[in-house]
Amino acid sequence: MQEIRNLLKPEYVFLELSGKSRLDVIHKIVQKMSGIDEIDDLDQFEKEVVRREREIPTGLQKGAALPHARSRVVKKIVMAFARLKKGVDFGADSGEPARLIFLFGVPNDAINEYLKLVANLCRLLREEDFRSKLLDAKNSEDVIEIMQRS
Repeated sequence: MQEIRNLLKPEYVFLELSGKSRLDVIHKIVQKMSGIDEIDDLDQFEKEVVRREREIPTGLQKGAALPHARSRVVKKIVMAFARLKKGVDFGADSGEPARLIFLFGVPNDAINEYLKLVANLCRLLREEDFRSKLLDAKNSEDVIEIMQRS
C-alpha cells in the first residue's frame, strides 16, 4: 500500500497560495498541476473535484481541507498540498477557515487505498505539532521532509 509520505512531490507543493473561495483555491491548485502524468484530463478532473466539493464540503477542524474526486481520468492516486496565505471557508463544522489544503485525485478502483491514506492524514492533522510545522515550512522541500518524518 502506498503511504501518504510517498505521495507528495515537490512540484505539487504550493506555498502561500491565495484564493477568494474554496472553488477558486481548487481551480488554482489544479491549474498548477498542469503536465501531471497521473491525470489524463485536468479540466475533467477539476469539474469532478468541484462537483464533489459542492455536494459535501471537505473542510475539517483545525484549519485543513481535503478536496478530492474519484475519477476515470486519474491513473493512480495523486496528492497536491497548498498552504494558503489567508484561510478560506471549506465548510468545516467549526466554521474555521482552512489554510492547509490536501487535494487528492483517486482512480475509481482505488477507494480502499485512498480511505486508508486519508485516515492516516487525518490522524496526523489532529497533531498540533504537525500542523504548525506545515504552517512554518519555508519551501516545498521542508513540506516533503515534514511528511516523510510523520
